[in-house]
This record gives sequence, structure tokens and C-alpha cells, in this order.
Amino acid sequence: MSTWRAAPMRPKASRSFARGLAVLEALNRLGSATALMLANESKVPRATVYRLLQTLLDLGYVRRSPGDDRYQLRLKVRGLSEGFEDEHWISAVAAPVLLDVTKSISWPCDVSTLEGVRMIIRDTTHRVAPLSIDRNMVGREMPLLGSSAGLAYIAFTSAAERATLLGLLARSDDPADAPARDTAYAERVIAATQRLGYGLRQGGPIWPHSGAVALPITDGDRVLGCISAIWMARVIGHDEGVERCLTPLRAAKATIEARLAGGADQDVALSTSRAN
Repeated sequence: MSTWRAAPMRPKASRSFARGLAVLEALNRLGSATALMLANESKVPRATVYRLLQTLLDLGYVRRSPGDDRYQLRLKVRGLSEGFEDEHWISAVAAPVLLDVTKSISWPCDVSTLEGVRMIIRDTTHRVAPLSIDRNMVGREMPLLGSSAGLAYIAFTSAAERATLLGLLARSDDPADAPARDTAYAERVIAATQRLGYGLRQGGPIWPHSGAVALPITDGDRVLGCISAIWMARVIGHDEGVERCLTPLRAAKATIEARLAGGADQDVALSTSRAN
């Protein structure tokens, strides 16, 4: 005599969980995005995106930039996947430090990383800095030989990467890359940056109204990105800009590198870094 058994009931899929994953995936693709951008990318209603982002904020999987209301992934996401890119966690670790520096010097600060032959601004305090010069800077491209961050990157990266980048720039038809075709000039500018220990720009064709100083963020011999402070060129000269901004920027660099080495939740006070 056979006994009839009902087929096991298939559990109902969780729509809210699926939407949460869709938002995380969208943020992973975009790297840095507002709630509206995430709603458009994930096809999840914007009101739902806001609720999901608040949950992810509370759980520590994402952070919101105080500079432009964009969201980025945090280090905790690495526990879920190996697909957590350098740019995401550099920005996540650096952003609170950028805010501290801006509170100290009043001028805006950026963190940028290399993409192709351009430095891309990943996070900024332009929106909240009392002496901010520009707005909507996240995602802006900067030339390697025409920006303080670009000079800091190319001067302090490995010799092999520097040679590759200079070769690509020399073959570029972008006017911003034209200085690379003058080998002697490029070498002088890079050598001067190495002697100074930081990238420096005062004015220039792209942002004639501002000056900037930048330092590389490193992990051993590898340059991960750069941190910059920006001022109004008509208000202060490059000597005064460096005098005001370089020490706090060096302390911020040390703090970021320590947190990257020890984890995003490691507390390294700016005062301790400054004393070192």
C-alpha cells in the first residue's frame, strides 16, 4: 500500500531581500551614487531605495558622503564578496578624515584615484567647506601632469608604471596631455615633485582660479590614490597654501594609511598622526 505525500511547498521569495541585493549590486557597479541614481540603476522605487540604504547604513555596509550625499560601499562588504574594489574602500576610509581636515583648514579636500591616464575625484568636501570654490566635483577628471593629485601620483608610483603612463600620455591627442610629449619638461616637473614630497598646482588652464597641494596615499610601494587640499589662488599664494594645508594633509595621509592597514574601524587620531 503506497502512501501519498504532498510535494514540499516552495518557500516564497523575499521581494525586499531581492531589492536590497539589487541596490547593493547597483552601488557596486556605480562605485559612488545618490539614492536617485541607485533607483534608476536598480529599477527599485526611490522610496524603497531610501529605506534600504538606511538599513545598510545602520548595519555598516554603506556610508554616505557628507560632501555630496552619495553612497559608497564600506569595508564590511568584503565579508560578502571579493569584488570590493580599491576605489570603494579608499573613499570609504578617507571620507571622514577629509571632513576633519576641512574643519581644520576651512578649504575643501578631495580624494582621487587613477583611472586610465586620469585622476578621478572619488570624494570631496567641496559641498561643506566654508571656503569652497567649486561644486559637483565628484567624478571630475584631472590630468596627470596638470593637477596636484596627478603629479603626486605619477611622481611617487613605481618607475615601471610611471614610464607606462608617460608613454600613454605622449601618444594622447588630448591637449591636457601635451606636456608629456616634451620629455625633458615632464622629467623636470616629476623630479621637482619628488624633491618637494608633494604635488603642487597654482592656477593653470583647467582651474585658473584655484591652487592645490596633494599627497599620495600608499600601501607599501603601491600608490592607491591621492588626497588634496584646494584654495582660491586670488586669496592666497602657493607658499601660503602649502604652509596652511600641508601639515594637516600629512596627518590625514598617515591616518588614512593606518586605517587601511588596520581596518576601517581602527581609530587613529589626527593628533597622534601629526605628532609622528
